[in-house]
Amino acid sequence: MPRVLTSFLTFHWAAAFALLAMACVMGGDGGAAQALTMLGLAESSFVDSANDSASIFLPLASAICAMLFFWAFATCMFSEPEAEGDGDVLRMAFASAALLISLLMICGSVNFVAGLYPAVAVHLAALLASYLAIQAERLAAMISAAPSQGDIRAAARLMALGAAHISTLSRLSGRADANFGGGR
Repeated sequence: MPRVLTSFLTFHWAAAFALLAMACVMGGDGGAAQALTMLGLAESSFVDSANDSASIFLPLASAICAMLFFWAFATCMFSEPEAEGDGDVLRMAFASAALLISLLMICGSVNFVAGLYPAVAVHLAALLASYLAIQAERLAAMISAAPSQGDIRAAARLMALGAAHISTLSRLSGRADANFGGGR
């Protein structure tokens, strides 16, 4: 089953972070400030010409995020759908992107950047929605790939995954003592 949503979202985030890194590098002295304006942050003293750490940190971190998302895209396109390594690559890519945006929020809150929290919240929500959509697509592909008659190990694994999912949902909802099997 082709993973269209996963490939589209990973390519989208790879392109977005690559463009952010390119805007930082190609923008000259004010490149990091222009890139932050692209993210939705208002013009402020977040990036001074005297403070070159943000001018170095932002393009480097954005390029690393772009590389990780491109790696996830390549893994999605050229590996088997049942490959176990896909989840690790996706987790690393999304974690690095969330870390970058969180560090931008921390640095911006120290410098009192106007409009910081709504911009960061939108970007983190978009990352979270993308990650959840990819995980839902992976789970749907795993469930729809019903094991063959002789593949008892895969059937037991699928049943255990379903039970773990139901148990996690019940614990998250606060009904840890719910008895789904009926009975006693």
